[in-house]
Amino acid sequence: MDLEVRNLSVAIGGKTIIHDVSAEVKSKRFVGIVGPNGSGKSTTLKTIYRVLKPHSGTVLLDGKALEEVSLKESARRLGVMTQMSTLNFDFRVEEVVLMGRTPHKKLMETDNDEDYALAWKALELVGMEGMANRKFNTLSGGERQRVLMARALTQQPEALILDEPTAGLDPKGRDEILDQISELHKVRGITIILVSHSMEDVAKYVDRLIVMNQGEVRFDGRPVEVFHHYK
Repeated sequence: MDLEVRNLSVAIGGKTIIHDVSAEVKSKRFVGIVGPNGSGKSTTLKTIYRVLKPHSGTVLLDGKALEEVSLKESARRLGVMTQMSTLNFDFRVEEVVLMGRTPHKKLMETDNDEDYALAWKALELVGMEGMANRKFNTLSGGERQRVLMARALTQQPEALILDEPTAGLDPKGRDEILDQISELHKVRGITIILVSHSMEDVAKYVDRLIVMNQGEVRFDGRPVEVFHHYK
């Protein structure tokens, strides 16, 4: 799935956070959006997955404006992994992963054998199949991130949006999660958009880096070009 942000501006509480941002992510690419805290990275993502509405500009999925796509369709096509680390209710890991099937369900429809098979496949892909019956809130930070990734994969999205998936993890944990994401990209061929405040952490994994600061795109290119530009 091709995804394009065109002349996007976002205002929150009367303050413009994103200023005329444009970027394009081609199908099956792995793109990193990097920049310091407050640069507008997460706000851009939230507009793409429809938590926020743009003040102006638009987001396009395969050339179709997002406002012309139903919420259910965009939820099916875009998998999202946010920075959530705990749940208000202490669900089992398997139950959390099955939540990824919600966009495919009718009201009050229960999970079926296919849903369980997809959930187990996702758990295997992230190396968490042995934790299916553990309570989510008893897991370590890295384990929770893997479960949330499995939930997004169970959704069977065409694109996966990851908002600071390594937040709060130590260097070893960050490397493990990023290695896992890279491997999933290679195995599944899913379009991946990953936000991080650390250019160095993600540069070796992505096809392209988009650098943001103060709500604007400051550079967009291959990692080697970005590093050369900022030397």
